[in-house]
Amino acid sequence: MIPTLVAVDEDRVASINAGYRYRHRIPERRSSRPWATGLRLLLPLTAVLSVQFVSIANTAGVGGPSRYAKSFGAIELSYCKLPGVPQPARCGVLEVAENPNQPAGRRLRIGVAVIPATGGKSLPDPIAILMGGPGEDAIGAAEIYAEQFTTLRQDRDILLVDQRGTGRSGALNCALFSAQEPAVSLRDVFPPAAVERCEQNLRVGADLTQYTYDRFANDLEQVRQALGYGPLNLCAGSYGTRAAQVYLRMYPKSVRTVYMGSVVPIDVAGPLPFAKTEQTAIEKMFDACAGDFACNATFPHLREEFRQISARLSSGSVRVTVQAYTGTVPLYRGRVAEWFRSKLYRPRSSTTLPWMIHRAFLGDWSPISEGIPSDASDDSPFSFGLFFAITCSEDVPFIREDDVTAETQGTFLGDYRLRQQQAACKFWPKASLPKDYREPIRSSVPTVFASGDADGGTPLWFMQRAAQGFSHRIEVVLRGQGHTEWNDCIAQIYQQVLVSGSVDGGITSTCPPVPRPPFRTH
Repeated sequence: MIPTLVAVDEDRVASINAGYRYRHRIPERRSSRPWATGLRLLLPLTAVLSVQFVSIANTAGVGGPSRYAKSFGAIELSYCKLPGVPQPARCGVLEVAENPNQPAGRRLRIGVAVIPATGGKSLPDPIAILMGGPGEDAIGAAEIYAEQFTTLRQDRDILLVDQRGTGRSGALNCALFSAQEPAVSLRDVFPPAAVERCEQNLRVGADLTQYTYDRFANDLEQVRQALGYGPLNLCAGSYGTRAAQVYLRMYPKSVRTVYMGSVVPIDVAGPLPFAKTEQTAIEKMFDACAGDFACNATFPHLREEFRQISARLSSGSVRVTVQAYTGTVPLYRGRVAEWFRSKLYRPRSSTTLPWMIHRAFLGDWSPISEGIPSDASDDSPFSFGLFFAITCSEDVPFIREDDVTAETQGTFLGDYRLRQQQAACKFWPKASLPKDYREPIRSSVPTVFASGDADGGTPLWFMQRAAQGFSHRIEVVLRGQGHTEWNDCIAQIYQQVLVSGSVDGGITSTCPPVPRPPFRTH
């Protein structure tokens, strides 16, 4: 449902990058198709839509009063062109208080884009996309969702709202890596000096305690009311599912259905589970190679070779040459393990690991030592500032030191990622969370949970844990698939739930297995 056209104006919006974000740590992708890396877009605005904020929630009979939102200003949507979306979209901004408890203080401009229904008339319940990371922007992913929901958007809009601190909503960007310091990239996933410098730069123009998920939920509710929408169909993946859980708790009457792909339970403190999750994924990868004729024939001793390269890395004896750097630098086991972890998020990205392990066993570490700095680049619009704002307030403080050894000992990753993130969070101001913020969500809203059984990021037990409180749900295992992946089977299940607005409670389902891509052997 799009507001009535009432005015015309001319303006220009700067290009933004719609490429794949955060590919080297917490990759987020809803489709099996690759992101159009580096794709640029220009948004010529040719017509302005103006709507006054009124108490639409009261007239529509949905939503509840926010403990933050007291009054609304105006929002304008203008015709715009989004990459890969054939028809014109409508883009604009919503001004909100950075700190809702200080309405006269600093204001934020929240970026909004609507991809209108293609059938000429839209139902009042759009599909609202909640991105993960945390730190990814929604508007830059327009192409993915326009294609993924081609059928569903015949009569429904797609609502894209850049979470505060990302994309067009005051992005909290950090330059963590430098091509002039490749050795740092081979040591740290979060270089401490760069994190501290980023916090010092950002705090000049932002209150870094005001970028938690409850703040984003409040922004999203204001957008919903401003555009006159009824209850939303939330579509979330990975850390975006945290946003969905928070919004669902704060505004239960503003949600019609929920899709949670690769859910992250609100009461699980990352990155504590990462080490065991990666270790399980490594073992599954070894089993898959052993069951693949070509992979097993080429790498018949893969487990032993992996054990030996792990021991060499642990001893500190591995040194490598890097581009534009004199001499050699050490290659750290934890950094290699964290990079491997990112490759294990999906079967397709893990297909090179046996070959890399074998090359390293033979003494050639270059595929690893060159791959890590290549992925650790600052050329994407991922918002590390938002990542720290969320995880340093909503995850890391809730990790108990007594649990660390049990959760990390005997794994390839060990406590490396945990200690790196704890160190980074020492520089970041902590938000004050509402009481019971991390309590598991209980809801009767129809919800689809979907997780891949080959996901090296969010294990199946995450889904089982988070889904317990949802009385009307379906839990779907995507066999042979990884993190936030999509296929025809889950598309059909989601379409049925979205169209009907209902689901039988307590149903579990399994999608047919997707064949694993072939391993690289040379």
